[in-house]
Amino acid sequence: MSRFQRLAVLAAALGLTMTVGGEVRAAPPAEASAAFQQGMTAYKAGDMTGAVKEWTGAADAGHVGAAWLLGNLYDAGKVVPQSDGLAFKYYKIAAEGGQPEAATRLGLIYREGNPDIDLEKNYAEAVRWFEVGALAPRADAQFYLGQMHRNGWGVPVEKSEGLRWYLLSAKKRFAPAFLALARIHFDGDGVDVNREDAWGFLMLAQRYGDDEIKQKAEEAYEKYDPRMNAGEKRKGARFAEAWVESSTDGPGN
Repeated sequence: MSRFQRLAVLAAALGLTMTVGGEVRAAPPAEASAAFQQGMTAYKAGDMTGAVKEWTGAADAGHVGAAWLLGNLYDAGKVVPQSDGLAFKYYKIAAEGGQPEAATRLGLIYREGNPDIDLEKNYAEAVRWFEVGALAPRADAQFYLGQMHRNGWGVPVEKSEGLRWYLLSAKKRFAPAFLALARIHFDGDGVDVNREDAWGFLMLAQRYGDDEIKQKAEEAYEKYDPRMNAGEKRKGARFAEAWVESSTDGPGN
């Protein structure tokens, strides 16, 4: 049993919870858990007004699941009026409780800032929350953390560290990571130029990407194709197939 697992067992015995980062926190009060369940009952009965009311009480008392649900609802403006401020509030409660997707979204909010809620860009906070998501491990958070290191946003420029996070993200088949890795290897950005691997990464971006990523991959094909010969393309294709066989199934989040 690992140290984290031993701490988790001890925390549970003491009525505490552990965040993703290993921090021990007091579990939400029993009333918060009860309110969350009452909200779920209302939701299943089609009473969304009652569900939101119960979840709000639970989230304000520190219930991570309720906070995560409310963050999504206010972010999308579903059932409740859209509110960036309330979405941020509840994402933060959920992230502080160790919810990795909430942490990743919080990182994006800090990275971009939001003048509508008087929130300035804060790269250091963005890095902090991307790290929580990346260690979960979420592929998208790993990619964003790679961007922070390669651009020197909130941390010193460390292209090798950024590359490491990109590769971890790509292992989970996160298409934007493939696109970034293709450019890095074509251009020799912090690595030796390797057109074969770069071509393989482009093929993987095309294979796993959404429409936007596929379009960007097509543009990259047009840009880099004149540099390639037939043998390099064949080796790139073999590289891509080997990557598929060795990487994790699924979208990687």
